[in-house]
Amino acid sequence: MKPTRAVARTIWKSVWRAVYRPFSDRLRRLSPSRFGSLRSTLTALLLASLAALHAAEPATKPAWGDQGDGTYRNPILWADYNNPCVFKAGDTFYLTCASHHFMGMPLLVSKDLVNWTHAGRIYTRLGGVHADFTFPGKACSAGSQDGEVGFFRGTYYMFNWSTKYRGFVCKATAPEGPWSEPVSLSEKIVGDFEDPCPFWDEDGKGYLFLLGNPGALRIYSLNDTFDAIVDQATVLIDDIPPKGPQVFKRNGFYYISVASTGKNKDKAQYVYRSKSLYGPYESRKIFHAGKADINAAQGSLVEVSGDRWAFLHHDYNLFATYGRRLYLEPAGWTADGWPWIGVDSDGDGIGEPVGLTEPYAKPALPVHPINAADPSDEFDTNVLSGQWAWNHDPDDSHWSLTARPEYLRLTARHLNTQGGISQFGRTKVNYREDHLLFAYNTLVQRLYGAESDIVTKLDTANMIDGQRAGLCTMIDDYTWIGVAKEGGIKRIRFAKGTATAGPGAFTDGPELKQDAIWLKLEHRHYKGTMLFSLDGEHFEPLGDRDYPYRSAWYEGTKVGLFSYNVSSGAEGGHADFDFFHQRHDGPRTAGKRSR
Repeated sequence: MKPTRAVARTIWKSVWRAVYRPFSDRLRRLSPSRFGSLRSTLTALLLASLAALHAAEPATKPAWGDQGDGTYRNPILWADYNNPCVFKAGDTFYLTCASHHFMGMPLLVSKDLVNWTHAGRIYTRLGGVHADFTFPGKACSAGSQDGEVGFFRGTYYMFNWSTKYRGFVCKATAPEGPWSEPVSLSEKIVGDFEDPCPFWDEDGKGYLFLLGNPGALRIYSLNDTFDAIVDQATVLIDDIPPKGPQVFKRNGFYYISVASTGKNKDKAQYVYRSKSLYGPYESRKIFHAGKADINAAQGSLVEVSGDRWAFLHHDYNLFATYGRRLYLEPAGWTADGWPWIGVDSDGDGIGEPVGLTEPYAKPALPVHPINAADPSDEFDTNVLSGQWAWNHDPDDSHWSLTARPEYLRLTARHLNTQGGISQFGRTKVNYREDHLLFAYNTLVQRLYGAESDIVTKLDTANMIDGQRAGLCTMIDDYTWIGVAKEGGIKRIRFAKGTATAGPGAFTDGPELKQDAIWLKLEHRHYKGTMLFSLDGEHFEPLGDRDYPYRSAWYEGTKVGLFSYNVSSGAEGGHADFDFFHQRHDGPRTAGKRSR
């Protein structure tokens, strides 16, 4: 409701009494005209203040996440946090997920399972696993898949498996690190695999559960240092096509929580249990989408307190429009020792998702400030914030947060010229001149919400001929808006391309005759229009309108910043980014400051 003059007058009377009474003698000496003028001025100021307060308040509740009233809507994170792994240390919950060829796996923290804050990443490069990760465009869709974090005798272990480049492991003595560099898992097993899950039994012996890709769930023994597989497999689950195993022991039973990768609505969450680690196992289907229009499966069961648990999962659809978003469901235990998930609305014994059409009560945990893993960045610290990921391994000599304080500086390099073949889809990624997928140090993050606006400010003062820099989207295709400098002239440009064909037709805008330019992406239901501004206020579109984004290579489309040199020119030149703001239709971060 907009503030009215009647409302203003009512509030003004209270304010005026507070002002008038202490200074009544002085105010009585004012002439009627001056008194009226003062009163009108105060009323106008009050109306302006009320209008500002009204503008600061969202007109509607957030479309997802924390609703600010003790409830939440699913998804809790409307962004591509696919293959989630959630674990608990003390009273803190931790989330990591797949990032594939984007470096590296993010680490988020939460106290209430609804609001999440980026706390860094588990690793920043995979070149030690295979050199292909050091060349942008060569290891697309490979890297981290569905990893799992386990804890044993004071150490956290993160096991992951790239079908193309095999298994690797990192470790740390605290969840927030520092984590060791990834090292390859020693093994001689034959075949394609994915989705490893470590488990340590009460005698201290370590095991690795591993899926065929495709194939059954198998168990292997690990060596004493947990970096090598030392035996051949025993098959445990082959009655469903399994995905994303989580293994734990409770009250004498071994439990395996696993998704079924059946077609469409056949995707569901199953739990297997046995008194023996090697089985035989009995099973129950405990959670599915029901009538909901999502594929609800694959994630982590985590203890909240006692028999009160929670289940965090993604929308299991590799080609979901918005990527695989993160959902939160209530969970717990039945009297006969089986976990349950969601709400059994039709009495068939199988839970269904909550919070899709109506808000649902948050878990009974202490209240914490709203934070939807805030993606915006002022670049005002010396450490790269955890929402960011690099396209392949970064070149640390060509980016900085300290060379120019409160700016991100990307120093351009010539493109990598080595092509590759993507792990998923076996797509040829062919090198072409001016092909963004081959640029070093492209820095990306997830698109948030069904609707969002992304704005950055670029200083082009130190660009050189043959350099490009700007704002981009990226997966197996790309778009960008920014500046291309040739022959001493800086020109505003929109460009697009695909992995195989390389750059498509580009659209040149006007010459840029100043150093500063503001670049914007208007994202509406996974379609985007790119714009530029010379003053940060008035934006003009350039290039394709409503460009369609999608998921590919196991990941949703990313948005980010880039700079590179074409091979015909010299190498170098700086692109300085002042900030990166992403405003979306979800909850606003409490107390967020921006310049």
